Amino acid sequence: MLALQDFAELLREPGPWCTIHAEVSTGTVTSREATEVLTPNMSRAVTDAGGSDDDARAAGQLEWAAPGTPGPVSRFVLIRGGQVVANELLPGAPAKTVVHVAPIPDLLPLAAVRGTDVEYLVVQAERAEAEIGRYRASSGAALGSQEVHGSTENLTKVSLGGYSQGKYQHRTEEIWRRNGADVAAEVNRLVEEGGLQLVVLAGDERARLMVQEALSERAAALVQTVDMNSSAPGSDQERFEAEVEAVVAGAAARSQREALARLADGVGRSSATGWAETLHALREARVGTLLLCPEAAQGQTLLALGAEPWVAETEGDAAGAPVLGAVGSAAALLRAAVLTKADTVLVDPGALDGGVPAAALLRW
Repeated sequence: MLALQDFAELLREPGPWCTIHAEVSTGTVTSREATEVLTPNMSRAVTDAGGSDDDARAAGQLEWAAPGTPGPVSRFVLIRGGQVVANELLPGAPAKTVVHVAPIPDLLPLAAVRGTDVEYLVVQAERAEAEIGRYRASSGAALGSQEVHGSTENLTKVSLGGYSQGKYQHRTEEIWRRNGADVAAEVNRLVEEGGLQLVVLAGDERARLMVQEALSERAAALVQTVDMNSSAPGSDQERFEAEVEAVVAGAAARSQREALARLADGVGRSSATGWAETLHALREARVGTLLLCPEAAQGQTLLALGAEPWVAETEGDAAGAPVLGAVGSAAALLRAAVLTKADTVLVDPGALDGGVPAAALLRW
């Protein structure tokens, strides 16, 4: 799934844009029957929303259903000038189908998924090898996997007695430690490449310890341990997967809590807590992280601009940039955040003081 920043160049393009977000689950007979009429329904819905004939035709040529994909699942589509420019399967389903035509695309469905999304490693360490899988919570599918193989010499401690016993046990410890260091080196490399929010470490207890001891400070800060060895005979794979899912869910929830805590700590110095203050900082590209509550912004509009500062309350604030039109304020703020390379964290209603729709952690 594309990240919000992957849409930055598209967001510079003028509209009209057609945004569609619809459930496409096929898990039951009823839902399969519903997906059969999705294509003509979506085409008509684009026309009803004010889309062009070309846009409606583009919607009518899409394969909307997602057979074989566990539900609930939805499809997020952007159409511009009769061309499908984004077509993403997202986990979950919207409360109702969204089809609207506006001067800018609405990336809120993507932001909602990315806000609870986590890209993570699952490291299943054994004494002679390890399997490292990279996953994204929103898809559940592996983004990639690899195996690290170490030495198997004297892998099992043996009881030989006397001097030989101590010598072989020492040798075994060194092999375990070296194998763990090899696994840790690969984990460190993947963490340094960026994009990871979590490392789930599981497997043989002794092997886990050896890996942890060799992790870099940055990698160690991301580690959560699952005290299970899914490779052991008789292991409960379903229980292991449930344990991993619980750890991932906890990591996803932390991002909102941490952003809100940083906001509270930075009041008056490195944060903006009021609507006007946040909008002003966003227009100056000073926002590092935008905290946005779409529910609190319902019914409010802003002007989307075709150039910096990207968003304004009135035409007088456009600073010479072309005015694309009035749009929902949440969509306008999110677009401006992406265009100014700010992160966005969606927050629950009431999370921001005073019930304001937006706040910000500032770069400077």
